[in-house]
Amino acid sequence: MTRNLPKINLPKMPLPSVTMWRTIVALIFAAGLYATYARFALGFARATHLTDAQPWGLWVGIGTLCGVGLSAGGFAIAAAVYLLGFERYRPVLRAAVLVSFLGYSSVIAGMMYELGLPWRIWHPIVMWNRHSMLFEVSWCVMLYSTVLALEFSPALVEKIPLVGLRNWYLKWHHEVLIALVLIGVVLSSLHQSFLGGLYLLTQGKLDPLWYSPNLTTLFYLSAIPAGLAVTIIALYLSIRSLDVKLDPRILTEVSRVIAPLLAIYAIFRGVDLAKNNALQYLWMWREETLSFWLEVALLVIGPIVLLNMDRVRNSPRNLYWTCAMVVAGFMTNRVDVSVTGLQRSSGVYYVPQWTEFAATLMVLTVAVMVFRYAVIYLDILPKNTAKLPPQLRWTIKGAAAEA
Repeated sequence: MTRNLPKINLPKMPLPSVTMWRTIVALIFAAGLYATYARFALGFARATHLTDAQPWGLWVGIGTLCGVGLSAGGFAIAAAVYLLGFERYRPVLRAAVLVSFLGYSSVIAGMMYELGLPWRIWHPIVMWNRHSMLFEVSWCVMLYSTVLALEFSPALVEKIPLVGLRNWYLKWHHEVLIALVLIGVVLSSLHQSFLGGLYLLTQGKLDPLWYSPNLTTLFYLSAIPAGLAVTIIALYLSIRSLDVKLDPRILTEVSRVIAPLLAIYAIFRGVDLAKNNALQYLWMWREETLSFWLEVALLVIGPIVLLNMDRVRNSPRNLYWTCAMVVAGFMTNRVDVSVTGLQRSSGVYYVPQWTEFAATLMVLTVAVMVFRYAVIYLDILPKNTAKLPPQLRWTIKGAAAEA
């Protein structure tokens, strides 16, 4: 004999709504997954426009050179807080370190696409060739990625419910933190410099507008302001879209460092061009010269002029677009060094295949999504207790009053 049990009406979980951004992300992943299939199942010939004459293209120029350079903000902010004592920047420290960690993770993921035999990526660990620039680069990527993971780890460990384990790890982390920051500064400085050292081998092939015996210094000097610009972009978007409570004057203070750093880079590069007798190429009507001036306008002239205007520095939105200009100029520089400056000597006009863009865009999208969810669910940035009205415009005075 059975009894009639009362029915339990479970609440229905609503399906995620289809939005424009979710559609875009789905399309990016669909294209990226096909590009991944083409790269590993069909080979370079089907997935890229790379050739023996042009073996390094978009994946190196954007994925590696830009990915590493744009991650320089983490070590700069960490050094400012822990080594120089600028406690004012502590609220943005975790976000800066996370941006750097995701940048290096993107580089590692990108290397799996660009390496001919990616399953041998572990070889530098046991096969030491100390005369190779790539040996130094590979070790710095591994070591600095580990350092960044350790620097960021308290944000994850704080969520562990085991109180004893959590307290033990946080105490140990506090004791070794300064050493980690020092190691990170050294490793990042070496890596930023020696990426430029890779192209010292292109003497006689790389266009005179970009080849220099001082490429290591030029790469380092341009990476720091670009990394700080990416940090400002990430912070602004967090304030604007992720309900983060942060004094926007911090963005203004960080931006004050960018213009002098870009000026130092511009002076050094100008002197270097004169010393290498390359000034004559500045006025020749050719593609390389146009690319050079586009790079200079985006990376040097435009940002230096704009960052010296109060209405730009004191407006987070204007500051965001100015930093986007710095990032665009930096990326133009790295593509010029890795692609544009080598085309004339190689005799190959390289245009990336769409699958190269798709794979790169998918990796970057994953990094952005991880950053977004980390800010939402972890203690990365301080949260607002109440949402600001959508019509509120972010200005220094208005945001400071709300804070």
